Amino acid sequence: MFAFLDTPSNHERISPSISSVHEVEPLPDGGHRAGYTYRLFGLPLRGSVEAVAHDPPHRLRFELRGGIDGEMDWRLRPDGDGTLVTCEATFTVPGGPLARLFDPVVRAYNERELDETLSRLRRSVESN
Repeated sequence: MFAFLDTPSNHERISPSISSVHEVEPLPDGGHRAGYTYRLFGLPLRGSVEAVAHDPPHRLRFELRGGIDGEMDWRLRPDGDGTLVTCEATFTVPGGPLARLFDPVVRAYNERELDETLSRLRRSVESN
């Protein structure tokens, strides 16, 4: 499970709104830095993502900068015959003070997005 999440191209497969991951570079202490394109309500937002915590096989934390600023903190722990995966995500939507008016809509969108990402992660790992 950790190896799957540690492969940047897999995030394109599991996250419905990531339309591309590119310019992938390995980091000296593990993990990667990459460019991404994320679609929010159909609008392309481009930026970079970097692993800032890389603790195999327990944790991956990514910082996102650019079109969307934020963090995704993936935690994994054994659970019976499988792995329990949790992900906490925090994002700042571009647009300054006006964007705060849309926070509830964006929050609901991102919650659905994360639920779908976790479902796709499970299906992808179970099919291999």
